[in-house]
Amino acid sequence: MKNFIIILFISLSNISFAQNLIITKSFTGSWFDPDRSGQGFLLEVINSNDEKKALTTWFTFDNEGNQMWLIGLGEIQQQQITFDMRLTQGGAFGLAHDPNNVTSTVWGEVIISFIDCNTATVNWNPQVAGFTPGSLPLSRLTRINNLNCTGGLSDELGDMATTDDTRIDLNSTGLVAAASGKAKFRQRADRVDFSVEIEDLPLGIYNLEVAGDNKGQIEVIANGGIVQGEIEFRDPVEPGKILLNFDPRGQLIEVTQASQVFLTSILPDGGNNTGGNNPNSPPFGDSRVTRSFDNTGVFPLAKAKAKLRQRSDRVDFSVEVEDTPLGFYDLMVAGNVVGNIEVIQQVGGIEGEVEFRNPVEPGKILLDFNPIGQLIEIAQNGQVLFTMVFDTDNGNPNGNNPPPNNTPLELDIDMTNQGVDADADGKIDYRVRTDRRDLKVEIEDLDDDTYQLFVDQVFIVDIIVVNANGEVEFRDPVEPGKLSLDFDPLGKLFEIKKGSTIYLSAVLE
Repeated sequence: MKNFIIILFISLSNISFAQNLIITKSFTGSWFDPDRSGQGFLLEVINSNDEKKALTTWFTFDNEGNQMWLIGLGEIQQQQITFDMRLTQGGAFGLAHDPNNVTSTVWGEVIISFIDCNTATVNWNPQVAGFTPGSLPLSRLTRINNLNCTGGLSDELGDMATTDDTRIDLNSTGLVAAASGKAKFRQRADRVDFSVEIEDLPLGIYNLEVAGDNKGQIEVIANGGIVQGEIEFRDPVEPGKILLNFDPRGQLIEVTQASQVFLTSILPDGGNNTGGNNPNSPPFGDSRVTRSFDNTGVFPLAKAKAKLRQRSDRVDFSVEVEDTPLGFYDLMVAGNVVGNIEVIQQVGGIEGEVEFRNPVEPGKILLDFNPIGQLIEIAQNGQVLFTMVFDTDNGNPNGNNPPPNNTPLELDIDMTNQGVDADADGKIDYRVRTDRRDLKVEIEDLDDDTYQLFVDQVFIVDIIVVNANGEVEFRDPVEPGKLSLDFDPLGKLFEIKKGSTIYLSAVLE
């Protein structure tokens, strides 16, 4: 096998937008002007009637030099908190205090505008006579123990953060039929990443819109025969990426230019995919089965297939439809509708797919039925278009039916971090179609350097990491910008090394 060096060049967007922060509980603490020590603000970000709000106490003095406390409940809007401050009077120390003697009157408005996690500006506009409007710079004096502040999404998620990997293909709207893209959301205990990659659009600058808001720009360039662009967000932010200060899950993702939408999809909400192991699904095991549906003749050129993959820790079941009219179709198992398939125009043709998994994962549906031996039908408006009895018996006593090279297959495998570089990540994407095979290995958050890809301890290629990202792509039959896929990757051990040190590894299965 020949050795090649692949350099991945991904154009990061030239963002002209301010990296606006999110005000979260991490902003809780005391704030003051160091040049005017002795007065300041105690700030708390709280939950009030299931809304995120802020509570502050301004420890200051009146015009006669007497201590004065102003207290306010504030509304959070973007990078500002607006407080209606009140002055309380009539109290007494300790046991002599009688709440019936306490009065609370409106003092005025206070606005705290945050620049980052440690600096802000306060402006006030009093309503009480004798006080004048003004402003002060503020610096953080104290913070909550062991509570980091980034101003991004990981702060907002806080203790609710769980491991999440959500990916979705972006669908072409037809303006450029060959265009494609994907959006990826990855959440870990220590960080959150979101990225959008686009390919085969005309060269130029495109806008990324999430829920209708412009989040940044993607520059599509040509490099080595590949036309692509990417934008990456992260919290905590790191060089070359943008602060992730929004949650894209469950939101409409669009790639636009001059008000025209080229690519679009809704990123699944990983938080909505709940449910553990379901006893009604097929058992865990070691098998891979693909079956083609019988076409009833309504659309003679259309095709459909079902795939079942049983592993020791999970079961996947999916159904794909090709070359039917665009629209929605019902997937029925034993006469019951278990899901819907949306057929759309994609890069590879007119296709649609529904995916099930037990245990469930983001972007898939909980597999709470057993398709083995059942009548499976694909229908639209009550008319059956495809039918089969899903039989897994191929005469193989252990039920293990590996697909031949031309049997459609899709595998997305996360690589395991070996602990040398704690935040390093990698993944392997393998796609088999009747006319081609594609293999891609991506690595990220490694130090910029040259790494080696080994497959079953055989050196394959060097991957040069630039701006913490690197990638290599193979294809059979080969095409410009990719390497020839002249080996069978299934069941093989993939390793990312530098010298004898292993950074990432995974078995493609």
